[in-house]
Amino acid sequence: MKRMNAENRRGHRWVGTLITVGVVLAVLLCNVLFSFVADRYLWQVDESVTKYITDPRSLYTVTDDFIDLMGEYAIPMVDSVNEERAARGEEPITVNIIFCAERDYIYAGTYSRYCLYTALGLQKAFPEQVKVSFINVKKNPSAVQKYKVTSATNIYPSNVIFEFGTEYRVYSMDYFFKKSDTTSTAPWAYNGEMDFSSAILAVTRAESPVACFTTNHGEAVDTCTALRELVSRAGYIVTDIDLEKDELPENCRMIITYDPQTDFYGYGNMGETGRSEIEKLDEYLDKAYSFMLFVDNETPQLPVLEEYLEEWGVVICRAENANGELDNYLIRDSVQKLDREGYTVLATYATEGLGASITKDMRSVSYPAKVVFPNATAIRRADAYSTVYVSADETSDGVAYQYDQYYRNGVSRILSNIFTSGTQAVAEAFGAQYEIATEKNPFRLMTVTSEERTIQETNYITTDDRSFLCVVGSTGFASDEILTSAVYGNADVLVSCLRAMGREVVPVNLEFKAFKVYDVDASLSGQTTAGTVATTVCLALIPAALCFGAGIFVTVRRKYR
Repeated sequence: MKRMNAENRRGHRWVGTLITVGVVLAVLLCNVLFSFVADRYLWQVDESVTKYITDPRSLYTVTDDFIDLMGEYAIPMVDSVNEERAARGEEPITVNIIFCAERDYIYAGTYSRYCLYTALGLQKAFPEQVKVSFINVKKNPSAVQKYKVTSATNIYPSNVIFEFGTEYRVYSMDYFFKKSDTTSTAPWAYNGEMDFSSAILAVTRAESPVACFTTNHGEAVDTCTALRELVSRAGYIVTDIDLEKDELPENCRMIITYDPQTDFYGYGNMGETGRSEIEKLDEYLDKAYSFMLFVDNETPQLPVLEEYLEEWGVVICRAENANGELDNYLIRDSVQKLDREGYTVLATYATEGLGASITKDMRSVSYPAKVVFPNATAIRRADAYSTVYVSADETSDGVAYQYDQYYRNGVSRILSNIFTSGTQAVAEAFGAQYEIATEKNPFRLMTVTSEERTIQETNYITTDDRSFLCVVGSTGFASDEILTSAVYGNADVLVSCLRAMGREVVPVNLEFKAFKVYDVDASLSGQTTAGTVATTVCLALIPAALCFGAGIFVTVRRKYR
C-alpha cells in the first residue's frame, strides 16, 4: 500500500511538472503569436486619455484627416504614374519610406517610434502605393549610396528617406517634432503627419527644378565643377545664364553666383531684355525662390549688388585706410585652424535660428563633421536690421538667444548665422590686424536671410513660399578639393542648404500631437501628500500580506492533511 501511494505521488509530480511546462510553453506561444498579430495589424493601446489637458487626440494612430489628405492628393499621383508605366509595359513603383536603421532600433527609440507608427499606419491604409523598409546604414552604407549627393555627404541612422521614382527627400528624425526653440534637446510635440504629408507630396508631385549659375560677371565657372555636380545630384537641372541677356527659366528655383569679379547692372542700366539684372533678381526673389552667393577676401567691391544685398541684411566687411581705399577682411584663427598660418578656419556651428535648423542633422551625431572656410572674409548685419534678444526664461527653454530682424512696408526678413568663427579669430586688412572677435560677436562666415511668405493652394495645402538669400564668405568653401573630400562636412552643409531653401508643399489642417503630461497634480486628483503616501503603502503591502497568508494556509493544510 505504501509503495502504491509513493508511486501515485511520483505520478502526480510528473503530471504537475508536465502541466507546468505545458502552461509555460502555451504562454510563450501566445505571447509570440499576439506580438506578431499586433505588429501585423497595428493593434495599439489608445494613448488619448491624458495628454495636454485639452488635447483628446491619439499619439500613435494616424488620423482620418491625414489618410484623407494622402488619398486625395498623393495617392492619385502614384496611381497616375503607374498607369503610364503599365502602358509602357513597366513595373509599378511605390512611395518608399526608408528608415536608416533596423526596425528594432527604430521601435526602441522614445521618439522614433512615433515616426514608425505613422509610416506603418500609412502603409496599412495604402498597401499598394506605400512601402516601409529598413536599412542599417552602419552595416550596409552602400545601400543608400544613391541617396547621397556626393561621396562626401553622409546618411545617418537618424535619417528617414522618402522616395518615389527618381525623386527623393532625406530628413532627420528631429524634423518631425516640435521644440520650444533650436536650443532645446527634448521635443514637446509630434508633428509627423504634417511633415510626412509634406515629404510625400513633394516627391510625388515634384518637377525637376532648375539651378542657374550666372556667367557674365567674371565668375569662376570652370573652377567649381564639384559644386555644379553636387547641385545636379541634389535634384536640380544645372544650367548657365547670362543674367543681362537671358530671361530666367520658368522652373528656376536657385540662382548661384560663384566668385563674381564685376558688378551687376542696376535699375537704371537696362540689359538686352529691357530690364536690369537687379530688377530681374528682385522679381525672381519675390516669387519665393533662392539666391546663393560665394565671395571671399579678394572679391572686388560691387556697389550695385552689395546695395541690394544690404536690403537682405548682408554687408561684406571691409576696412578703409587714410587714402579712402577699401580692403576686405581676411579671417585668421590661431586656434581653430587647419593650416599653420590660420587662414583655413575651422568654423563654429550656429545653434539657434534658421541657420541652426539647416545643420541640425549634422549636429545630432556625437562628432559633427568639420566645416572649413579657406581665405574667408566676414559678413556683418546691415544697419537697417535690429537685434531681437530673447531672455533665458521659460518661454526660451531656459536659454537666452538672439536674432536679427527687418520689418518695413509689409516686408519681414530674418537674418540667421549658419557658421561663425571661433572666439580667438582676428580680421586682417591691409596686411595688419584690424578687428578681434569676441564671445558675443564672432565673425559671421555664412548667413541665410529668409523672407516669410505662404500661398494657399487648397483648403488642405499651402506652399511654403519663403525667399532665401545665402551668402558664403569663402569661395574655397566650395572648391573641388574640399567638396570631394570625405573628411570635411562642407558638402553636407550645401546639400542641407539646397533642401532647406527649396520650395516645398506644406499641408495644413493637420495639427501636431502634444505629448502626454505625466506630472501628478494633487489639486486635480484631490489627494494630499499624506493620502498619496498611505495609498502607495496599502497597494504595496496588501498584495504581499495576501500572498503571505495564502502560503501559511497551504502549508498548514498540507502538514495536517
